[in-house]
Amino acid sequence: MKFCQYAVLLLMVCLPLHAYAENEAAKGYCDNTICSKVRSALERDSTLKPFDIQVQSDDLGAVHLSGTAKSQAEVSQAVIVARSVSGVMSVQNDIVIDSADDTKKR
Repeated sequence: MKFCQYAVLLLMVCLPLHAYAENEAAKGYCDNTICSKVRSALERDSTLKPFDIQVQSDDLGAVHLSGTAKSQAEVSQAVIVARSVSGVMSVQNDIVIDSADDTKKR
């Protein structure tokens, strides 16, 4: 009987923690060390400095880039820079090319 009580108590404690962990993973986790290194590397690159690129990562070294750039060359450069950072295992690129400047020129 005591075993059942302990089992129920354990479930009551663990299930909410598991749900919290899944919720945090769904939001997008950012391993501070890798995110900081990638952000710093992107900021040091003079061609990427003025652009709005967000960085997220997990504790396994998977990095997710999102935001905007002016050309495909700049998008590719951001991926190259992110991949060069120590600890980055993979890069998912969701950076879009911002054509707002092109429409202003017309």
